Amino acid sequence: MCSRCKRLYLLGSRCEPCSLARAKRREQKRKHTRPSRWARGYNTQYLKARSAILADNPLCSICNPQPASTADHIVPLSRGGTNDIENLRPACGPCNFSRGNRTP
Repeated sequence: MCSRCKRLYLLGSRCEPCSLARAKRREQKRKHTRPSRWARGYNTQYLKARSAILADNPLCSICNPQPASTADHIVPLSRGGTNDIENLRPACGPCNFSRGNRTP
């Protein structure tokens, strides 16, 4: 019996139509995965600028009392921003991640 549609089937746990549908769903899911950090623009230039920003100012520029652990893009990369040091500011993780893709 097929575990998905409950039709009688002798071999395996799923009938052939259900197995094909599952394989198709898996393939579609693989296509929608997030690109790597490098593909999204977080390259060597960003890493160097990030370390310089965090060494210069160790406090979050958004909420001030928290120690900064990330470098926030003022204009996000997806909106045409760059990894230049002028476009980065220190931010704590919660402030940076809650801000998302928005411009200030």
